[in-house]
Amino acid sequence: MASLSSSFLSQLGTLLSKDARILTDPNNNEFKELLRRWSDINKQIPGAIVLVATEEDVVNTVRFAVESQVPFVPKSGGHSFWSTIGSAGIIIDLSFFKGVKIDKEAKTVTVIGGTLIKEVNEAVFEQGLCVPLGTANSVGVIPQAIGGGLSILATLCGYTSDNILAARIVTAKGELVAVSNDSHPDLLYAIRGAGQFFGLVTSLTLRTHPLSVLRTPDATIYTGTIVFPIEKLDDVARVLIPMSASEDNPWAGLAMVAAPPPAFQTCFMILPIYFGTKEEAETFLEPLRALGPQMFDGKSVSYVRINDTFEPFCVKDGFKRFAGAGMSLEHFKRRAPTVFPKLLELFEELKRVAPDAGATGYGLEWNAYASPHKKGSEIKEEETAFAHKDAKAWMELLSWYTDPGSHSEVSRIEKQALDLAREGQALEYHSTYQNWTRTDPIEIRYRGKERLAKLKVLKKEWDPNGVFTRELL
Repeated sequence: MASLSSSFLSQLGTLLSKDARILTDPNNNEFKELLRRWSDINKQIPGAIVLVATEEDVVNTVRFAVESQVPFVPKSGGHSFWSTIGSAGIIIDLSFFKGVKIDKEAKTVTVIGGTLIKEVNEAVFEQGLCVPLGTANSVGVIPQAIGGGLSILATLCGYTSDNILAARIVTAKGELVAVSNDSHPDLLYAIRGAGQFFGLVTSLTLRTHPLSVLRTPDATIYTGTIVFPIEKLDDVARVLIPMSASEDNPWAGLAMVAAPPPAFQTCFMILPIYFGTKEEAETFLEPLRALGPQMFDGKSVSYVRINDTFEPFCVKDGFKRFAGAGMSLEHFKRRAPTVFPKLLELFEELKRVAPDAGATGYGLEWNAYASPHKKGSEIKEEETAFAHKDAKAWMELLSWYTDPGSHSEVSRIEKQALDLAREGQALEYHSTYQNWTRTDPIEIRYRGKERLAKLKVLKKEWDPNGVFTRELL
């Protein structure tokens, strides 16, 4: 593959602000650090990393790259599989182009460039507010939001994409466009769930919510880790499934088969998140405690520490990927009793055929609570590009291995697990979260014939040449 020309890079340099930089030496320590990703799967070395500092830098870089027919990808937190490119292209790195602007009167927050989830959570918390963001502190807010925005706060506040009110986006023509319900509303529809295929979003304005939605007087959330020996899997599942599938219980969580360090013994882990006081949570979770877990580490923590439990899963490097299948509440109730023991079988098979995949975890996440807050909420149930609002539970497979030779076995067992979750489910209800894959059929990433047809029309209007991937063309 051809490399970038020095003339392109030198001309690009003249278009950037004094604080922007272009890195071209892959042996440079800063280059190496910026190149690190959550997963090394398919990671490539670009011709250059362009560290933008301003919105104008982003506009000029995109415009000049399009004019010069130089491919590019944006990068925020480095969790995306698709923020990598080979020597013929450039990475537009948004790490130093950040900002959080809160308007308490308008009840909004504007997030700029590569701002991370933890940075926004901390900023809005100081103002007595919250936003439904993802569960990984080091993920970029904008790519998480425009991909739909799964969130444990979804039943309280809507998905992240539901809370997008406005955006600024650099289009395939290198033009900066302001998007809202009053300006290009069709493009706003697309940005709310498929924005990565329509341009490079430089800022998002999101709706904020008062901390009172968390259902505690001190803005805390109850969370922790409950660990059972694998021999108790069936007993725990019988108690857990009715608890997690009830729309009356204000909690969300993840239950997974895993073999965590230091013992690396297969166990059944539950990571609960309860919206209520510590006393309420422990009363509610008492049936699980009564089963005799090896560990029951639960506590009320400040809302800004909501994602800390998931920090061990966020480290960079190594071969990692997420896969998942969405389920309706009824399907979850019906399939979960069968799924958990079979997941254990698949996990043990994976350990045999790919011993380097010991950090893998297979599980189910739920968020079934039907929040009474939503009945009187300002949130309108608008149609958006996000297609999975009916998925109250997700089969979630975190595959984590060290030997690239294990890739085929990991993929084979992963597929069996996803087929297991979907068994008995009509094809039109098959769901795959679009922030996790670009290889699963587009019909299950953007479900609904009308939605998909509308997105394809919008793609031809805004990016007919596939500058921002060939998806939807």
